[in-house]
This record gives sequence, structure tokens and C-alpha cells, in this order.
Amino acid sequence: MSHALKFLDDGGPVNVTYQAMKDYHGKDFHGGVALAFKALQLAFEELCSPDEAPHRDKIRIILGFNPPGVVDAIEYATRALTRQRMIVDPGINKGPKSVFGSYYIEVRYGESGIALTLKDNLLPDDFTGLAQKALAKMATEEERRRWTDYKLVLGERIILMDPRDVFDIQARSQ
Repeated sequence: MSHALKFLDDGGPVNVTYQAMKDYHGKDFHGGVALAFKALQLAFEELCSPDEAPHRDKIRIILGFNPPGVVDAIEYATRALTRQRMIVDPGINKGPKSVFGSYYIEVRYGESGIALTLKDNLLPDDFTGLAQKALAKMATEEERRRWTDYKLVLGERIILMDPRDVFDIQARSQ
């Protein structure tokens, strides 16, 4: 299974690997990086023909949450944030709840689009609670360590999964 996405940009083809996304992110939110990778992979499998690499300038993103791994990975791959084609709206109430909003990713390409939500039960039951405590600096050392381990292990697990096993397709537009 390839862990690379292909895009077009004004300078030509761009190959974006999962490893490069993690390197760009530079932190330990690897589960979020993997989620972003899988969301983009699924979106462009659904929105583009198999031999078509999407052009970055036609990509628009709406996120229902804003964790650093997801935002950094989508920005690295698509440049949607710096090119002002990404909206982050933690008030979107679709999909499982995240400490950062809801696990909702909408990808629009040209006139088409797809809305994705994270599948239920993909994350450990205590993931969000640990995240809340850790981000508020109220977690014990053991809780912080468990949350950090979750983020790393989730990245390793999710990147190996078929994107249809990670996300439910909620809507398509043509």
C-alpha cells in the first residue's frame, strides 16, 4: 500500500508522503497526521479519476475540528490554509466528538465534494478524556504517557488501514 499522495501545483507534480507530513508536523500528533492522510486519500479516490492527480488550487477543505496533526498535514499536502481555502469550524456538530470539535472533514475539489466523519469506535474509549486532561495540564504523568502512546500507535495503525475503514462517507456533491 502506497503512503504517498500525488498533487499538481503550478510548478508541476508534487509527491507527498506520510513521512513528509509527519516531519512537517514535527510533533507527536501522528494519529491526526494519519487521519488527514487517509481523508485526502479517500476524498481523491472518490472525486478524481484514477489517473488524475488533483491540482492544489482546486482543493477546498472544511474541518469540524482543529488538532495540530490534522491541520499541519492537510496544509502540507494541499496548501489550503495558506491559500485561504480551508475553514476550521469546531461548531460543526457532525461525527464523533473530539476535544477540538467534531471528527468531520469535508473536501471539495472543483465542483464536487465529499463529507467524511470518523468511524465510531476507532479511537480508544478514554482517548478524548485523556486529551482534555493532558491539554489542560491536569493529567497525571501516567495519563500523559498513555495519551502520547495513543497518538503514536494510532498513527501507525491508521496509516495501514483502508481509508473506508477509517471514515464514513456522509455526503457527496457533484
